[in-house]
Amino acid sequence: MRALRAFTVVVLGLGFVAAACGSGGSSESPARAKSKITAAYADFFNPSKPLSQKTALIENGNTIAPCLQTQATNPQLEQLGGAQVVDITLQGSDRAALKFNLIGPAQGTAPPPTLTPAPFNGSAIKQNGSWKVTQQTFNSLLSLGGTHC
Repeated sequence: MRALRAFTVVVLGLGFVAAACGSGGSSESPARAKSKITAAYADFFNPSKPLSQKTALIENGNTIAPCLQTQATNPQLEQLGGAQVVDITLQGSDRAALKFNLIGPAQGTAPPPTLTPAPFNGSAIKQNGSWKVTQQTFNSLLSLGGTHC
């Protein structure tokens, strides 16, 4: 009986130690994930961010870098101030569906104008530990302008 109690104490103790250590930081709270997704969208659609940063914010960024470079010279981007995520639904630990608006540049103290009549549907993927805009979302926006990569 005494051996059983000692064994139980050891097992419970190891369980608490394992719980305290967590899973090596591989999981994140839903709030943290949503914050990272929102930041990825804001940074990717921010016209002042350099191409080298944008390739790290989109799925398969190195593969589509030439397309991003071409789009950087698009005169329509002068109207863009960024993106504003309005809703995120996490789909497991590495995917999310979301709605976002494209916004114009800030003008004084007024909030930036929304350039879209209704939010776009988009998605995010966690790739190599970082949340990114999906290539599908980018391609969908390009198709609205009559272009593609």
